[in-house]
Amino acid sequence: MYGELTEKQQASILAATGRLNLWEGAIRSGKTIGSIIRWLEVLQTMPRNAGHHFAIGKTERTLRRNVISVVQELVGSGNVRNLSESKGGGVSICGIPVLLAGANDLRAEEKIRGLTGASCYGDEAVLWPQSVFQTAIGRLSVPGATFLGTTNPDGPHHWLKTDYIDRAGELGLKLFHFDIDDNPFLDPAY
Repeated sequence: MYGELTEKQQASILAATGRLNLWEGAIRSGKTIGSIIRWLEVLQTMPRNAGHHFAIGKTERTLRRNVISVVQELVGSGNVRNLSESKGGGVSICGIPVLLAGANDLRAEEKIRGLTGASCYGDEAVLWPQSVFQTAIGRLSVPGATFLGTTNPDGPHHWLKTDYIDRAGELGLKLFHFDIDDNPFLDPAY
């Protein structure tokens, strides 16, 4: 299913080397697969004892559906295992523990508070409370730590647009914009 990548997806994967990396744009435009592939690269190359890896979505359920199911297709379902609550919950991806948190309210903040983060994958960041986003990127303190996330457009006055997307250059945010036409694999009728 993910055998071919567009040039735009490939370019975004190669260029997503910043502390903050955000794929934004239309639904079904191909942004999620590129961001997940880059995150998998980060998981494999970051030193094992560098810090925690975590993923945040609107809910843990949507995170599992939108991200973890794609990860399973990419690396094989046998390489993604659920972790017990005694091991922090979440999943193990190719032997690397990843904490999962839903951001439908401020409890996600409590789940990641105190962590020393090596990477954070963010699904649909525009749906999170602003304080969860700020806490997530604030936890990324080890050398080479990175945030890789996706978002669909929201209003022009949304905090993610005004505080981050509009200030991408100033903040060192690597921004990758995708339009529906960037996904050549969609049925033309769609």
